[in-house]
Amino acid sequence: MRAREHVLVVGGGIAGLALAAALDPRRVHVTLVEERPERAGAGTVLALWRGGRDALDAIGVGESTRRTSLPVTRGALRRSDGRPIHELRSAGHGAPRLWFVPRPDLVVALEAAIPPSVTRLTELVTDPRALASSTGADLVVGADGVRSAVRQHTWAGSAPVVTDWIALRGHLPGPPVTTATEWWGRGGLFGVTPGPQGAAWFAAVRGDHRGVKVDRDDAVALVRGRLANWDRRVGEVLAAVGDAADAQRVLLAPPLRTPVDDALVVIGDAAHAMGPNLGRGANEALADAVALADAVHRHGTKGAPRAFARRRHLRGQVLRAASLPALRVATSRLWGAGAA
Repeated sequence: MRAREHVLVVGGGIAGLALAAALDPRRVHVTLVEERPERAGAGTVLALWRGGRDALDAIGVGESTRRTSLPVTRGALRRSDGRPIHELRSAGHGAPRLWFVPRPDLVVALEAAIPPSVTRLTELVTDPRALASSTGADLVVGADGVRSAVRQHTWAGSAPVVTDWIALRGHLPGPPVTTATEWWGRGGLFGVTPGPQGAAWFAAVRGDHRGVKVDRDDAVALVRGRLANWDRRVGEVLAAVGDAADAQRVLLAPPLRTPVDDALVVIGDAAHAMGPNLGRGANEALADAVALADAVHRHGTKGAPRAFARRRHLRGQVLRAASLPALRVATSRLWGAGAA
């Protein structure tokens, strides 16, 4: 019987957990390393499109995730003054085109699918190749997010791209919301979706500088000031949430000619972190994980990285490159109050 190969997965977020769950334990031994496992379940909700849902089905957690997803009856895209740009209703037979899944619930589902044979390490990884050597791994997978230590250790000059955008998100306790609405306007965007506490909200605005660290109170004040003259519903939400928000600088992955190096590959945000406005990050991370697991099963750890790159690299890079231009369109004066 052929000996099991060994895959070292650095990063225990959505991409890393999904890969650990998708790899067949009869054929592959997995070591999963995460510096701070408690961070994996942080956040509000994730939008899952069909590609992400198909990946969850392939892992075997599609049905359990569907049970915890939040129903969406209608979606609306509006100008900053509230006038409609486009409206979208549920697909035929009541099936939503989009799921909103609480991030903690998705993490729980993925954790439950990870085989007990997976070795778990809690440590900071600074030299992934040294760790691979000490653990006897045949393949290193960097699934460690936009600040990926695996990527930066492997490719010189691959630090994250710091943008002048700030993203905020939070919960809005109250009656359940079953619609997803996004407002576009000059200098920012704002959205409200179903959430585990009733609703979830998010915003993106241009910051005043490009420092990586963002002060939450300053960011909330900035959003309130920038969106002060927007649709009344936006103001009501911002008043209701108080100062409870998570605020982060929007960072992008740098362009990569290839996600593959000798016995190493990067996936998810480590390979193609994009702007939050596309709502695609978790979907692409899940699809990456399933595609890489399939490549390992078909080609072994030696052939898997290049087979994976042929299948997934171009899509990730196109979405990464398109995210900021799309955000600029959404926040142009075209959609501002009073626009034609």
